[in-house]
Amino acid sequence: MNALEFSTKIEQGIIRLPKKYQAYDNAQVRIIILIESPNNYLSRKEKLLLAFKKMEKQNMFQSIENPKIWQKKLRNEWE
Repeated sequence: MNALEFSTKIEQGIIRLPKKYQAYDNAQVRIIILIESPNNYLSRKEKLLLAFKKMEKQNMFQSIENPKIWQKKLRNEWE
């Protein structure tokens, strides 16, 4: 039995062999999947949603009494 090690991303249930291992194409194999870190494989949308949830817990804008006035002041700083 030979052992090959490489990192890749599973895309729609498909694991693609790197070109250097093409000799093993169509071979009968045993697969063991080791997940390095769950956050490495989150989509951009999932990462953004997680960031928004963290921000929500921090109440970052709680001290703003009137959002319209606050935003207008910020825009005036750019001019």
